[in-house]
Amino acid sequence: MEHKQCQRCGMMPLEKPEDFGTDADGSRNGDYCCYCYENGAFFYPEATMEQVIEACLPHVVPDVFADEATARAAMNEHFPTLTCWKKTGMIISFKLKEGVSAEEFLVASDKIQENYLSQCRGFITRQLMIIDGVWTDWVIWETLPDAQNSMGKSEENELAKAFASLIGEILEYSLYPLERSYSL
Repeated sequence: MEHKQCQRCGMMPLEKPEDFGTDADGSRNGDYCCYCYENGAFFYPEATMEQVIEACLPHVVPDVFADEATARAAMNEHFPTLTCWKKTGMIISFKLKEGVSAEEFLVASDKIQENYLSQCRGFITRQLMIIDGVWTDWVIWETLPDAQNSMGKSEENELAKAFASLIGEILEYSLYPLERSYSL
């Protein structure tokens, strides 16, 4: 197991296998506790960091902190350091389906950006790149749950379905915590 504390709610120590949440395949997840994560998904995936803090308060007062104000202040300082609440980069590398032109794909990309992604909670920025026929779509989200919620809801969105129908082979799909961001 990777972490000694849940990377969503801060629960610690995570020591016994049953303390850890489970991935979709039933294996134990090294990042999240059994109260936050089960079968590869967060309980209450749309909960904000503030809502998770409020839900955790009764479990840390008075055992860990003397009062709610002290606990809330400490949690507001600590939670942004947890993987779940860091800005998240989503990288998808792929090739277009046979017969799909770059122009056709870029029109669909503009539509999904303007009418879906830009309206999703937590969306920050997006970059679309191509080299030697391999496209890379790089999206930055406020939090990991924001990234996961947007992908889950995209299955119901007609523009997202039209965009996805142009994509052939997916070479990589990854979510990473953003450690630093640089710009001019």
